[in-house]
Amino acid sequence: MKDAAICMTATITPNTVLVSATDVSERLADYKKCIRFYLDQTNLPIYFLENSDYDLSKDVDFEVFKAVERFKLIRFKPHPDSEKGKGFQEFYTLDRFVKNHLKESVLIKVTGRYIVKNVEVLIAQIQSQLTIDLHRKMKVAITGFFVVDKAIYLAHFYEKYKLANDKNGKFIEHVLYDEIMSSSLKSITTLLPQNSQYRGVSGSYGGSLERNKYKMMVRQMERKILRSLDIPQFLIEY
Repeated sequence: MKDAAICMTATITPNTVLVSATDVSERLADYKKCIRFYLDQTNLPIYFLENSDYDLSKDVDFEVFKAVERFKLIRFKPHPDSEKGKGFQEFYTLDRFVKNHLKESVLIKVTGRYIVKNVEVLIAQIQSQLTIDLHRKMKVAITGFFVVDKAIYLAHFYEKYKLANDKNGKFIEHVLYDEIMSSSLKSITTLLPQNSQYRGVSGSYGGSLERNKYKMMVRQMERKILRSLDIPQFLIEY
């Protein structure tokens, strides 16, 4: 994929409500593993967006990362409203990055503590302006990993974080789904070409991200059929 960059969103010291993983040392270790993985598995620019006040100035591992020309650490202050949840904070940060710092034309967004084991294959196969998994029953867009043109992001997702409020059950996943399905994006959105093979622990519920392999085989079959029919969301949940 040409003119694309990987964006890893990160909060080393949790600064909002409803976050399952709160141990700072564990979170930092997870982020480091993920950075190393994406540096090793891709040759794309990598932006690490950190939005807490954790001091990385003396971290030896981050000094090594920063010595890699295509790795950039960018720090942001969190939104002062800490009550609306991690998706609210994450996309508030992402907005500022995309508008003011992203030089490339395509954004590959990954939650910073998630390893997508098949990231190389996914990136090689993605061609659409917006590639993201949508689920009709739950009315959500899966934001752990997706690919979007910068222009599309700014036109449709910028400042949509304001509509998210985890305490009220309106997650950023609902917000993006609503925007996609109610706008012109619906006609250009495609599902990911393969199941994302996640490794890690959910920041919301604390469980493993790895899924039953037999269910994922069925999901991949469904994915192939839906993509061939230009249907941009999963119709079956299990």
